[in-house]
Amino acid sequence: MTSFFDPVRSALLHEAQQSPKLLSDLAGLEQYIAESYDSRSFAELLQNADDAGASRFLIQRVGDYLLVANDGRQFTQSDFESLCRSAASSKVRGSSIGFRGIGFKSVVGLANTIYLYSGDLAACFSREMTRREIPQATRVPLVRIPHAVPSDESRSFHQPVAKLLEQGFSTVFVFGDLVAHGIESEFESFDATSLLFLNNVRQLELCTNTEELFTARREKINEHTTQVRLATSLETRSWTLRRNHDVTLAFAHDKSGIIALREQDAVVHAFLPTHEPTGFPIKINSDLNTDPSRTRVVLDDETRRAIEQIADLILELLYDCLENPAADAIKMLGGLVPFSDPRTIAFQKKSFRTELLRVLKERVPSHLLSIRLRPNWLNAADFRHLASLSGIETLAPDVEGVNGILGLLRHLGLTEVTYAELSANLSSANLSLNGSAEFVSYLVNRFGTKQIALKEISPLAKIWSVDGSICSLDEAVRLEKPLDERFVDLVLEKSASRQEMSRLIERLTNSESASRLLPPKSSTSSDSDKQGTPSRKTEKGITDSQQKITLKRWRSAEQHVMEVLTAKGWQVSDVSRQNIGYDIEGYTASGQQNHIEVKSLDYVGQPFTLTSNEEAVAREKGENYLIALVWHDTVDIQIALIPDPAKNLKFIRQCRQWVWECSTYDFDPETFAVE
Repeated sequence: MTSFFDPVRSALLHEAQQSPKLLSDLAGLEQYIAESYDSRSFAELLQNADDAGASRFLIQRVGDYLLVANDGRQFTQSDFESLCRSAASSKVRGSSIGFRGIGFKSVVGLANTIYLYSGDLAACFSREMTRREIPQATRVPLVRIPHAVPSDESRSFHQPVAKLLEQGFSTVFVFGDLVAHGIESEFESFDATSLLFLNNVRQLELCTNTEELFTARREKINEHTTQVRLATSLETRSWTLRRNHDVTLAFAHDKSGIIALREQDAVVHAFLPTHEPTGFPIKINSDLNTDPSRTRVVLDDETRRAIEQIADLILELLYDCLENPAADAIKMLGGLVPFSDPRTIAFQKKSFRTELLRVLKERVPSHLLSIRLRPNWLNAADFRHLASLSGIETLAPDVEGVNGILGLLRHLGLTEVTYAELSANLSSANLSLNGSAEFVSYLVNRFGTKQIALKEISPLAKIWSVDGSICSLDEAVRLEKPLDERFVDLVLEKSASRQEMSRLIERLTNSESASRLLPPKSSTSSDSDKQGTPSRKTEKGITDSQQKITLKRWRSAEQHVMEVLTAKGWQVSDVSRQNIGYDIEGYTASGQQNHIEVKSLDYVGQPFTLTSNEEAVAREKGENYLIALVWHDTVDIQIALIPDPAKNLKFIRQCRQWVWECSTYDFDPETFAVE
């Protein structure tokens, strides 16, 4: 028997004899802890092993006993006393994973008797033996007063314990008189990512009817980056850990690189996993305060300081990725975009994730705010050209393609480049035909709604197309030729009507010049010209081919739309399960990317709704976002595509679960036979 067993036991026994009532109260505290830590005892024992510097950890079922072993530092007198005393620990906050010293009490939910072997120390914890020592106590805790191990009891497990010690394990716990449902629950619920943020444990072995081996290989890349490879019998997953101060962000990998975690897997770790969502598709680890169960984060001052550090690290990585948008950085950006629209935090219950989003906005550095966003009415190539002429720092094209990134950046306070800033160089810029049309469309729309004054529109801006060349309005008037019809069509696709366009030109010049530049259309003009409704059927729609398509009635609305678009020459993929604000991602025959949200109708005219996420993405994607309305009548299936719903439809905000409802729309479908 080790030299410190007797003094520790004597002191605890004396305290109990002096105050049996206190001992009974401690029994109640112990039971509360055990219930709070339900199905987390293995994780707590793993944490204790890591704190002891162990590299190996084993849990083994042997007959009626459960053995838990590690090869870390042997128990000292201080460790032993901390084990016996509730909420008394030699650990210092921040120097090791656990600091309360109460986690071990969770094991009372596993067994009614516990034996401990560590170096020369051999001890037993037993309620029955404690009751014999303190008969006046109404109830007694399991882990408080240590007893000598009865020799007759140790015979049953002596051999497996000796074998583990021979294999290099330095500390072995033996749990007897097991609580069956508790053990089964522990094995079923063990999370392999418990190893992710540990400092020392590299191998974990669970041995019951089958053997399960978990390994963690850690490779330090630099001061702030560590690669971790977690392997089980079922899968191997790699992680990139980015650390600064006392916080760490963990990005999961597959073969292609960093991937977004599922929302149910993206939880906060207080070194061990909690049930607290991060709000982002990553894991976040910090020295956070939790409730007694260690499953929920407590929003106290310590946690708020940790959240500030987490926010600073996210903002630092965000800026690095925006400044150096290589392929790996683009993938990392996906992990820095929250699952839900940041604007909705005002309507949500206060939690770790809402606090993190709020603090992120508060702590945005000025160098990040200096990056400006592209207005959604102007294409990326022409925008970058004008921004470079003006010395404006903007996002790389690949960054804009990261789903949700623009919504996050707007939440953080980044602003769009204004028309006034862009127009400063329009007299010398070399815009594309499409970019020129987008500028004129913007001006037509803004002028028609009295949101821009004539004096803000320069007649020297080279945004008008005559005779195949882009020129200023003054030059166009001098040429005495009409605007190119292709240019006019592009303008009208995005603006109110031909009449509105003519009115703007007339106000900028005179009625004679306006009539010459934009002659009235004949009575056979298209509906687009007469009504001012964008007609995008050739590029966005589905009526550009006359081939007969027959659909199978039993398939889903999404499958029907994908089948039709594929037959029309689109390349499409189903992203409906990714919760990214639309169901289908597709490329037209000309290579233009579109995002399609599918809505199934029970009858034509039935209102449909968009979630807040879908509505936000629709506004973000603009004309590249389409609503596909699918109606099954008694014979056929009819599909109608509506481009840019945020602009072309009227939505009413409904307080159900914050959805956006549209009850007025033109249903102009193509009909398909079904079989």
